[in-house]
Amino acid sequence: MKQSFLTPSAKRQKAKPEKYRAGNNFAKRSEELKRAFFEADPKLSLMLESIQDGFIILDHNWNLNYVNKSVAKGLGGETQNLVGKNIWELFPTYRETIFEETLRRVKAEKKTGNFEWNKPLLRLPANSNDTGSATVEISVFPADNDLVIIWRDITRRKKLEETLQLNEERFSKAFNHCQAALFISRITDGFFLDANEAFLLTFGYNREEVIGNTAFELNIYPDPGSREEFVHILQAQGTIRNLEVLMQTKTGNPLTLIVSADRIILNGQAFTLGTFTDITERKKFEDIQKKNEEHLKLSQRLAHMGNWAYHVAENRAIWSEELFHLFELQPDKYGPDHETQKNYVHPDDFERVAKIADTFISEGKLDESAVFDYRIVLANGSIRDLHTERTIVEVDAQGKPAKIMGIEQDITEWKKAEQQLELQRKYLEQLVEERTRQLADSERLAAIGQTAGMVGHDIRNPLQAIMSSLYLIKEDLEIMTESEEKTNALQELVVIGEQVSYIDKIIADLQDYARPIKPEYADVDMSEIIDSIFQTVNLPSIVTLRVDIDNLPKMRTDPTLIRRALTNLVNNAIQVMTEGGVLTIRTRHDKKTGGFTIEVEDTGGGIPKESQEKLFTPLFTTKSKGQGFGLAVVKRITEALYGQISFVSQEGVGTKFIIELPANQP
Repeated sequence: MKQSFLTPSAKRQKAKPEKYRAGNNFAKRSEELKRAFFEADPKLSLMLESIQDGFIILDHNWNLNYVNKSVAKGLGGETQNLVGKNIWELFPTYRETIFEETLRRVKAEKKTGNFEWNKPLLRLPANSNDTGSATVEISVFPADNDLVIIWRDITRRKKLEETLQLNEERFSKAFNHCQAALFISRITDGFFLDANEAFLLTFGYNREEVIGNTAFELNIYPDPGSREEFVHILQAQGTIRNLEVLMQTKTGNPLTLIVSADRIILNGQAFTLGTFTDITERKKFEDIQKKNEEHLKLSQRLAHMGNWAYHVAENRAIWSEELFHLFELQPDKYGPDHETQKNYVHPDDFERVAKIADTFISEGKLDESAVFDYRIVLANGSIRDLHTERTIVEVDAQGKPAKIMGIEQDITEWKKAEQQLELQRKYLEQLVEERTRQLADSERLAAIGQTAGMVGHDIRNPLQAIMSSLYLIKEDLEIMTESEEKTNALQELVVIGEQVSYIDKIIADLQDYARPIKPEYADVDMSEIIDSIFQTVNLPSIVTLRVDIDNLPKMRTDPTLIRRALTNLVNNAIQVMTEGGVLTIRTRHDKKTGGFTIEVEDTGGGIPKESQEKLFTPLFTTKSKGQGFGLAVVKRITEALYGQISFVSQEGVGTKFIIELPANQP
């Protein structure tokens, strides 16, 4: 038999229940019960009276045998007024609830019962100021035929538990859904306690592969020394901020990460709470940018070109390294200011350059550009030719230039090459002019033949050397990174190449006119001939090309000679249409005679009447440049093909050349 919760004295009192029930003398009964408690175990009685938990003893008839002060205070009464009352009379709403169910089960089974309830028996001001619903933990113990009920207000504890659970849920959500990679690992061996989705995605592992394994088992450190350095810093400082670490993915792909971490204690062990940012792509971009900067420096060095940015309000210029070299200055953070830079300008160019530069700064508009050449005088007295291009990229609130960017390119050697070409051209023109004065009718062709041979030997050799040099320079430029400087350099090469081609054309015309013509006939498709002409002839954008070809049969002629003749006519037509116009090429086939007619027509303004009679005469030209062999060569080719050439011209309208070739060719 289980020992009763009641003390021996209380048992003796319990043996005579009729004494306490008689006359409902509750006050006397309460006092006697309390006296019995205090006499049996004063310490226990004092404890029951002073605890904040509610304490009740029920007899087998569900009457209150004892209530402590906490119960009495909660009910707003005195102990002597409560003892002897039936609990279901005090709390009728608690019938048929878990409270009654538990009490009856404990009484019947003689086993302890526990439960939590959100509808407390009492208001418990000792633990809670809440006069409404609270959460209590109720324990019911069997004691012979009595029941002992103890309940405790756990409202605050439940709220704390709920708050803790909510905080844990919030932390878990924040941890797992954070875009930054987060992890918790043991410092000693790198054992992973947790890692979020961003961490898993970065390294390519799933959660089961990471949690419970160490950093070494996952092999995420290609160099184990990197983690040792990480641990050493964390142990010494307790925190790490923005440490760059090299790691690798599950498949071995390298990663560059910026790691920040703190040392935390969990269950007595030191752990790392860390985060990292994947900067792998940024590092690749930085490496590419660094290489591009190196390529730009190389390009500028090869092209003898430097760039700059001038901030007008601060009168401060930022120069590239190559620009300092062009001016033979030591590289510095800033280049010379506007006025100082003007002091380098050659005296003969100073007034012109100063006017352009000052006006550009004071009156220029956004996106306005200035392009010009000038000379500078260096400290050692040497002179260099420079080409500059500058653009206003920013303006202030008043629309005045605020920032100007530009390039300076050393074109000294190109200027020398142009001068040499100009000297060669003048020499050739003078040579031809001297020779032509000696010619007269029959002697003229012989003199031209001698000149052609001499020119081909004395002029084409240096021209070939120049063309080779231009080709090598172009090859060097082609491998450079695309930039404005590269484009400008290639454009300059085109200009030089055109001058060389012009001289070569003069030589070719001269030799073509002098050498005997021996046609080599073949069946020719005229549409293919015309297409091939415009593969070598540059048609300006201001000139419109119209081609009118009938469904011609193939023509029996020399393809090389007919192409040369038509190329000369096309070039002449383009050259006379300086302000644009229409270039028309027509071909016709006379089915009766079998002959062919080719027309080349321009809208270039026509040929003056006084010049028309001499148009096919060698060394006669109406153009400022040229030696007058082009049309003479066309006439000789046409006649060698047993054809004839004529023209129709009207001043102010244009000119049409007509080549007629017979059907009967060898």
